Amino acid sequence: MATTTVSIGSNQNIDTETPASSTGGGPSYVVTFGTTPSGIHVGDIGVMDTFDWDFEEESEYTFLVTAISGDNITLKYCTDSLDAGDASPYGLYSTAGSSGSPVQAAMTFKRAFSTITLFEAMIDDSSPTLFGSSDDVVGELHSDSNFTDATVNFNQKQSLSSVTLSVYVDDRHDGTAESGALWKPTANSGHNQGILRIDIDNMIAEWLDISLDSLDSKNTNKAIVLVGTNDDNIIRNNLIHDKGGNPGNTGPFMIHLLGAGASSDTLTIQNNIIYNVVETSNDNAAAMLLNAWSGTVNVYNNTIYNIESQGGSKVAIGIRSSNPSGSTSNVKNNIVAKLVSAASNGERAFEDGIGNGSSGTFNEAYNLSDDTSATIYDARGTGSLANKTLAEISFVSTTGGSEDLHIDADSDCVDAGVDLGTTNGVEIDINGRNRDSQGDTWDIGAHELVADSTASTAFIMFVD
Repeated sequence: MATTTVSIGSNQNIDTETPASSTGGGPSYVVTFGTTPSGIHVGDIGVMDTFDWDFEEESEYTFLVTAISGDNITLKYCTDSLDAGDASPYGLYSTAGSSGSPVQAAMTFKRAFSTITLFEAMIDDSSPTLFGSSDDVVGELHSDSNFTDATVNFNQKQSLSSVTLSVYVDDRHDGTAESGALWKPTANSGHNQGILRIDIDNMIAEWLDISLDSLDSKNTNKAIVLVGTNDDNIIRNNLIHDKGGNPGNTGPFMIHLLGAGASSDTLTIQNNIIYNVVETSNDNAAAMLLNAWSGTVNVYNNTIYNIESQGGSKVAIGIRSSNPSGSTSNVKNNIVAKLVSAASNGERAFEDGIGNGSSGTFNEAYNLSDDTSATIYDARGTGSLANKTLAEISFVSTTGGSEDLHIDADSDCVDAGVDLGTTNGVEIDINGRNRDSQGDTWDIGAHELVADSTASTAFIMFVD
């Protein structure tokens, strides 16, 4: 299947330039411009207002940027409003000159979609104009300005092979909040709806920074909701953080799986950081509730911090999974720290359905729970570390408002994990480091510590 990338961002006027030459046959053309366009990326679109040969009717042509090589821009014809059909952008005319001669039309570049909601609408469309009906489609967020979509529901993908919601590589976060493209809603999503709602198979959600910091007084209580049609979904390398207050009759759950799926379905959640989930009015709070899943769920290399319930019987949950009979939960290399609950045994770092009729398989190893976790819900299994203090976990910063949940060189998590291979990009940490190609001994958590090479280099120079 073809892979098509489209851009998502608020910049709807990146640059305007005039084509100077064109080679190739439709629908793709390699175009040079009188002045090479600046600030454009693969996935952007170019639009041109042109006239027919009689200069009577105006048509808008849309081209998709599919490749950039120096001054050569590859543009794929997508559509034109008069349905005249495929044409090269070089040789399309905008008006008559003073002597009646046509004038080459200029092209204005912009993001393909101004909001995530509009991108999702074309995913729903059975006749999409910017990509093929069976493509692998990648929507890339750009950090033009904050995304404020209150809720986006991916519930159809027609015959598309897969859908990825990602971030342009230069606009990705660095593992700390608001350091890259930011999804920060300000309006209600609808209680129990979620900001990102996924009800399709073969979808990846990655590199998103979802901040709920403006929603303390809103009914939004969930960040990512997996509705049930989620086979081969991957949730990876995301930051999800800062939900406080009282959202309503259900507490805040950052990743919540509602539907059971099939026993043959697989879901993967890896290399995410989730923190500051604080209920203030008699309810539970959770980072991940995955206990409804009937298939296989892989929960790898996540970092969870500061989950707080409120009320005498309410619990704070890091990871809950493995309830249905026949289900399998593989839970490895995760950190869960700072759980707050007034309930007896309410601080639940790793809950495999104990007391909830669990009959699934819970494979856990090389996880870490801190000294706030109730003993029955501590990290267990081969290589796991329990009852650790925050000092022993040694995050870079837990200061409110400037949290940095990377680990430092003093952390007990360093080199304490297990190598999980390369399936689904599990080797890529929250900073984009490839643990596999770099030959790292894996750490526990979303961050793979990179040793400072300065000291060793200085030492070699000194010996020399």
